Amino acid sequence: MKNVTLRRALSSDRWYRSCHSELQTALVTLARPVRLAHGEELFLLGEHSQGLFCVLEGALLLSNVNKDGQVAVLSQVEPVQWFGEISTIDRGPRHFSAYANGDTQVLCVDGARLEPWLNAHPLYWRDVSVLACCKLRVALDVIQEPAFFTLEQRILKRLERIASGYGSRVTPGKHVQVPQEVIAQMMGVSRQSANRALKNLEEEGLISRSYGIVELHTDADTYDRSCGGPTASSPPQDTEHSA
Repeated sequence: MKNVTLRRALSSDRWYRSCHSELQTALVTLARPVRLAHGEELFLLGEHSQGLFCVLEGALLLSNVNKDGQVAVLSQVEPVQWFGEISTIDRGPRHFSAYANGDTQVLCVDGARLEPWLNAHPLYWRDVSVLACCKLRVALDVIQEPAFFTLEQRILKRLERIASGYGSRVTPGKHVQVPQEVIAQMMGVSRQSANRALKNLEEEGLISRSYGIVELHTDADTYDRSCGGPTASSPPQDTEHSA
């Protein structure tokens, strides 16, 4: 993909659009594309590596596994979401594993190339910090939800978040390709409980389901801005510096 075409595609992400054009160019110039087959890992929990990633095609499941083998899926990352900023900032280990959900292409900006560039252009470290703050806002919203929302409401909000790129996508989608088992793991409930809640949402006309795909019937304009929407959990709006 040519750089101009790639930058145009990346500009559908609010964070990338909010970055100065010099940083936008650097991210594309320093990056390398990586192809992953279904189930292949991009990195594993505990790895000491730095750098940013952006899904171009397919999707990634971010997950942890406890000592008993229980899987906790944290989120599904879809085009064109950026992540990896925490280890890039603090140089700590990766705090989750990332696996391809279907054939997936990822843009990888290795820390060994990115950090020296950022050190030479220190103003743009703030942009990386903004990306981390966006994720923190969403995480704080998610922590509160079990105290205030039913399982059906929590599932709907999570599906809306995925469709909107957790607030980063300029134009939210309507279709989420995520298996029912993964939805259950995200919510920390049994598959039976997740299926019952999804059935209730379908009967209310809020979603419809086909094999491995959930279609949202909620209006993009009504997405809850306090739960990953553009106002609360997204980067600043575009500036005159954006491409």
